[in-house]
Amino acid sequence: MKKIFVLIAVCAISLSSANVFAQQTEEELPVTKTYADQGDYKKIHTDKLSEIIKAAVEKDFPEATISEAYTDKKGNCKLILTINNTTKTVYANSRGEWFTPEE
Repeated sequence: MKKIFVLIAVCAISLSSANVFAQQTEEELPVTKTYADQGDYKKIHTDKLSEIIKAAVEKDFPEATISEAYTDKKGNCKLILTINNTTKTVYANSRGEWFTPEE
């Protein structure tokens, strides 16, 4: 009888943890913080981006190219990515963490 309860518990735990290991899609990127978008981003050349930002784009958007890059006084970046002939705007802090700007 004890073995049946243990078996049921193991099955329940393994089934409930299946969602934890699901892969993230581009639309499900983790958002770490929210920052106010004051519109004070200055355009920079994409070669001037830090390796941390470039690595984050390569990791989370492997098929994307950085079309345009902007930075603010705090080191946050606004990136215009081109993915399969479509554009997407994303924001990252200086540590390469994605965030959603406040309006």
